[in-house]
Amino acid sequence: MMMAIAKLSSAEKYAGMGEVSRHCNLSRKYLEQLVPALRNASLVKATSGRGGGYRLARSASDIKVGDIIQAAIGPIAVTECVSDADGCLHADFCKCRGLWELVNFRIIQVLDEFSLAEVMDEGFPARVRRELRDKRE
Repeated sequence: MMMAIAKLSSAEKYAGMGEVSRHCNLSRKYLEQLVPALRNASLVKATSGRGGGYRLARSASDIKVGDIIQAAIGPIAVTECVSDADGCLHADFCKCRGLWELVNFRIIQVLDEFSLAEVMDEGFPARVRRELRDKRE
């Protein structure tokens, strides 16, 4: 959705939800459920009326993938105890909790490494494949 808004809008033009929906091949109703969270996270701006719709609230290079994911689904936590140690009866003596925190940290680190602009770049898939290949060697 964010890539579609970035492609279809500009500083002067808002992208309509129908247009975004067709571009993403996702239902308008589903996308409309995401908009409030994206607006609350200051990722998109909206206007109503003729010519209304959505555009990015800041440049695509200033929006990290992690910003989008966390706006859409909430804080990233691979397990409940990572975000709420007090809610876990085993937190004080769990041998795996530190591992889950590290995994969580690294997921966030990777998501924050890339901007929306980078993901939209034609060469992005090749870049990711190269990086994966290099990490596996």
